[in-house]
Amino acid sequence: MTVPEPTPGEVVQATLHHTACTLDCPDSCSLEVEVRDGRVDKVRAAPPDLAHPLTSGFICSKVGRISRHLYGEDRLLHPARRTGPKGDGAFERISWEEALDLIVSRMTEARTAFGGESVLPVSYGGSNGLMTQDTADAILFRRFGASALARNVCAAPSTAAALGLYGKMAGVALEDYEHASLAIVWGANPSSTGIHLVPILRTMQARGGKLVVVDPRRTPLAKKADLHLQPQARHRPVPGSGASPRAVPARRRRPRLPGSTRDRGRGTAATRRTLDLRARRGGDGHSGSGHRALLRVVQRVVAGRHPLRLGRRA
Repeated sequence: MTVPEPTPGEVVQATLHHTACTLDCPDSCSLEVEVRDGRVDKVRAAPPDLAHPLTSGFICSKVGRISRHLYGEDRLLHPARRTGPKGDGAFERISWEEALDLIVSRMTEARTAFGGESVLPVSYGGSNGLMTQDTADAILFRRFGASALARNVCAAPSTAAALGLYGKMAGVALEDYEHASLAIVWGANPSSTGIHLVPILRTMQARGGKLVVVDPRRTPLAKKADLHLQPQARHRPVPGSGASPRAVPARRRRPRLPGSTRDRGRGTAATRRTLDLRARRGGDGHSGSGHRALLRVVQRVVAGRHPLRLGRRA
């Protein structure tokens, strides 16, 4: 649907709408949307009296600038049919009726000639919403008899890597972090990808809890951490390759957490041989051996129940 532009000089009254963010994010922020003449004009955090506490009066820039995406010049508004060889970029605009008729005819032709399983719906989950995933589309392809897609094109590889490195770990509710005595953020950057975790961690520190960040980068959260461990992989050349010492990464061994339910590594000694660790306390200056600091952190994790945030989203 095309929304007409307002007449020059016309004063358009804005209306406010309160809703919740539907993106694939645990925060589910409470939003206030300003609409002018049928178009989304501004999106911001809902007022405190209408928002749930986690929103805390701010939202991510992605959602705050969503109107640029909704009305961007590069967004496709109409169906188009290819008129030349693939890759030439030659298309002609067609109506929705023509597009739907073409899709239906191609799908039925394929089913008649090769069977329903010759059609594979290639998709993933989008925002993984209950109203946006596996609804009418799932009914259509199931009744059509199409091939069932193994939806492992996104999260499955990172999930397999996390399970292989750390084993199966229980999640921690965001609200519980502030009551922890120790929180570890390992290879994640919540200042960019989990912004509402940051004030919760600051509250935890204000209560006396300690924050440890394990990351080679000096992220904003690392600068505020009580201890920042910076792993730097050692490098060694392949014999006879002529490569420089920094050209080929060393084989990484999985560190073992003593007492873990799934022993998948070779211990902190292997970690020490593989990684150079620099330790910073309070975000400023070095504080001796990072390996000793890492060992102390591991021992504290094993001795108690502490939140561990792993970086599947850097």
